[in-house]
Amino acid sequence: MPSNRISSPRILLALCSVCLLLYCAGCAASSATIIEEEVVSNPKPMYSYTSLIIKDFELKRELYTDSPSGGMSTRDLRYTKLPGELSEHIERYVKSHRTYANISSFGEPDASTLVLIGKFNRVGRFKISVSASLRDGSTDKEVAFFRQTLWDVFDTSESISQLGREIADFIHRIQYK
Repeated sequence: MPSNRISSPRILLALCSVCLLLYCAGCAASSATIIEEEVVSNPKPMYSYTSLIIKDFELKRELYTDSPSGGMSTRDLRYTKLPGELSEHIERYVKSHRTYANISSFGEPDASTLVLIGKFNRVGRFKISVSASLRDGSTDKEVAFFRQTLWDVFDTSESISQLGREIADFIHRIQYK
């Protein structure tokens, strides 16, 4: 006569499997990027630009510290490096898309150049928010604007790489608008 009871090794195996799945889900990257706004207002096609100049984003000291201007902790020193790191990540990811013939952080803009400028709106343990604009190199008029927020940030330096990828994806996405 067959037994309707489930063997205890089977129950233990199922319980261990469920625990392992829950543990792995908790270790996964949990940051989420929210694109709050994307606007392209350029009368000429975005693909007509062949060069991109990436300027370091503005980061005000009061966004990441409460200490007086004299002494800086190691954490504060890491935050001062964020604009340069973000520019490097954006440059690397934009180059991987092969959208522009020339990409740099300096140079004289002309009619075929876009200039990326931006600022950090919020920098903290749980949230990084930036706003940026792409400007025409000859007229300095804004041709595209976007604002993005990265939530659930646990490691700021790792999240900057993800934010750089999101900004580069935006630049690539608007090429045919």
